[in-house]
Amino acid sequence: MHKYAFGVPVLPGKDAHAPPRMFAADMDGYRTSRARMGVALERIYLMPTPMGEFAIVYIEAEKDFVAGTIAIATSDVPADVKFRDLLKDVHGFDFNAPPPGPPPELIADWADPDVHVRKPGWAFMAPLKPGATDAGRAFAKEAWQTRHADFTESRRKLGGTRETVFLNSTPQGDAVVVYVEADDPAETNRRFAASREPFDVWFKDECSKIFPEFIDFNEPLPPIETMWDQQLAPASV
Repeated sequence: MHKYAFGVPVLPGKDAHAPPRMFAADMDGYRTSRARMGVALERIYLMPTPMGEFAIVYIEAEKDFVAGTIAIATSDVPADVKFRDLLKDVHGFDFNAPPPGPPPELIADWADPDVHVRKPGWAFMAPLKPGATDAGRAFAKEAWQTRHADFTESRRKLGGTRETVFLNSTPQGDAVVVYVEADDPAETNRRFAASREPFDVWFKDECSKIFPEFIDFNEPLPPIETMWDQQLAPASV
């Protein structure tokens, strides 16, 4: 099962809810579309940022990002045709001319081995400082792998059950998308922002080295809205 996440801007004056609303009105079309991609889980979030709103998509599927994109781009399923038109209108994403650059790259992945059910999700996107991409990969390896035990202890105290990070290459520069699961993701984020536990302090200090100054993980993230949440098949646990 492949997993990937990416963010797309909401163009000024456009309604980010239009694509999810279209599928909600045609669930048969949605299931047909996603069956062609082998989608097990799809969640979409709306995040306000100083640069405008961003829709953030998290998917677990049999096909990877490139194969899934091709499946939609070449589909004659009516729901896919309408979906392509809406994404171009609302987000400026053209399936016939996708932006250059590599697909989303999974750079960190953690799930609590003692939790065997999927929890509510949350996702956010943050730009990296110019030239900080390799440092971001190194930090992810240290936090998620080298200090795996510390990471697990931290997230259990905070109430998190899953945390996965993807590198996105965008025309404006590299960014990361972070997908988390918890009983209450917003409360977990609030606890993390307020935490003075040594690992959490170290984690936030390292973040300050790779993200711009206006991103402060000692402050809770702005409200993030779940626009779409569909589990179509057994997802990984």
